[in-house]
Amino acid sequence: MSSADVPKADPTYYVTQVAFSTLVEGDEIRGRGTVVPEACVPGTDAVRTSVVLLWADVLAGAAAGLAINPRIPLTLDLEVLVRRPFAPGADVHAEARVVRAGRSVVVTEATFADGADPEPLAVAVATFVPSPDTSHVFEGGFPLPVFPEGARLTEPLAERLSCRVLEPGVVEMPRRLDALNAVGAIQGGAVATALEEAATSLSPEPAHLASLNVRYLRPVMTGPARAEATAIGDLRTVRLTDTATGKLCALATARVARNL
Repeated sequence: MSSADVPKADPTYYVTQVAFSTLVEGDEIRGRGTVVPEACVPGTDAVRTSVVLLWADVLAGAAAGLAINPRIPLTLDLEVLVRRPFAPGADVHAEARVVRAGRSVVVTEATFADGADPEPLAVAVATFVPSPDTSHVFEGGFPLPVFPEGARLTEPLAERLSCRVLEPGVVEMPRRLDALNAVGAIQGGAVATALEEAATSLSPEPAHLASLNVRYLRPVMTGPARAEATAIGDLRTVRLTDTATGKLCALATARVARNL
């Protein structure tokens, strides 16, 4: 598989519109970008936790990709903890690095800050594995994410991904060609948005997640993806299936923040 199979530099690509610039500095991947209102929880000034998860997936995934080059890294699990959510206009500074690179598993961590607070506002830990299909490689080596100037999200994220709340706790998302990963499955950050929508739709008011932990069990290759959430106080468990096969594709746990 060629890196051209996923149009990462295409301004219509979902990840291009939500993620931000990346560069390599020594052993770290650094990123920087500005929060737009469309990336926030509707009705609030808090950036979606699934957006922070996407940032982590891109940056930490780049660190993992360089570690297992030229194999395509797949996200096995990703956890985001939010100390304080970023607001619209916030200038986000991010760093990602490899914690451990083994033959079959790469563990990474990422931090996100706004430059004004001395401590990170969010942290993430992710595990990646090489695609089990040995033909899934990047020809010419792992390509760092390239995001053209001016590409940005221009509609609320859930609408951008055609994510629909069918009833409180139940969400469906189609497999859109402009929101796929390098192996043709629904991209991990998009999956996280569906999980987040299901989790927060159980709250009577607009809700922000203080934590989101996603375990990716298998790719959503057909779809639509359906996320179904259960509430236990402020805690949420969410199961996401590929409706075409009925198979469980992701499992998430989350905690709803008490105050935005």
